[in-house]
Amino acid sequence: MKTKTTANSLSVITLSATLGAAFLLPANAQDTPRIDTSAAVASADWADNVSITVDDAADTFTFQSDGIPDHGFADKYLIPSDPTDQPFADKPAEFFDMVNSADYFVESPIDTTITTLPTYSEEVTDTSLGRIGVALSGAQIFNDYEDFERTVTAQDDQVIHDHVAFLDECNGHTLVDGSDYHYHGIPVCLTVRLDIEGEHSYMLGVLEDGFPVYANQDLNGAEIGSDELDECSGHVGATPEFPDGIYHYHLTADEAPYMIDCYHGEIEQASMTMGGGGPDLTGAATALGISTDTLRNALGAGGSPDFDAAAEALGISVDALMAVMPAPPQ
Repeated sequence: MKTKTTANSLSVITLSATLGAAFLLPANAQDTPRIDTSAAVASADWADNVSITVDDAADTFTFQSDGIPDHGFADKYLIPSDPTDQPFADKPAEFFDMVNSADYFVESPIDTTITTLPTYSEEVTDTSLGRIGVALSGAQIFNDYEDFERTVTAQDDQVIHDHVAFLDECNGHTLVDGSDYHYHGIPVCLTVRLDIEGEHSYMLGVLEDGFPVYANQDLNGAEIGSDELDECSGHVGATPEFPDGIYHYHLTADEAPYMIDCYHGEIEQASMTMGGGGPDLTGAATALGISTDTLRNALGAGGSPDFDAAAEALGISVDALMAVMPAPPQ
């Protein structure tokens, strides 16, 4: 059930805190003052399976969801038999498993805390494989890519066999184990109910650096393309939630990058560890098309990981597994 709360003993958020700002943002994003996004976050139309808790004292909000988008799924999806054998667009139908989403897809609980005082940084940070933001639908936002080398763009690697697609009409899909539904492009199933012709897009989610993200309608509804944005697909401008302007990201439809491939905000990289300590497995799991828990369980929760057993359990070669594993700490 959707809830919008503040942490105990914290003040109630008012819209005027954000929308009544008395200043206009300068043209140069690096001169952008920090803007409190808490009111916009609290008042957004989050799905019923999303819980938003704003902590005024910590200048953060916590997003919790079961990971299932409220717009639902396609009936069937193509799941690659070997997610490391990319690209997929040239693969025959026999390379894919055709799955029924109702039987295959599983809940993937999300619990992430994001700043409500995002800080613009001139130094950019590449977004990684895996979750880079959260959407109003309850689902996750990923970057463009399907591979560590950032050469295979998911939308450009779309494949359809027997009227069943790799990416659904919402530009989303799950990992190969049916977990972690996410978007690789404009989530049109969401924006169709948010955006209004002739107007700027409405906030569809928030990235992990705290800055809001929108579809491709700019001021007066003009379609904005990738070449009109900075290297991270963002710019400073007015939006419905921030009429005095804010640095924000746009997803685009004209050409790659369709998604957000770097953060222009300060970002604290969270670490997903194996057995309470060890390497960050998020990128490796995403490259393999499985959840981090699946990879962690295959490797074993304690002691030295058994890569031979893990590869056999995952149905891939040891070489394919080792190719995506993070390097040992130096």
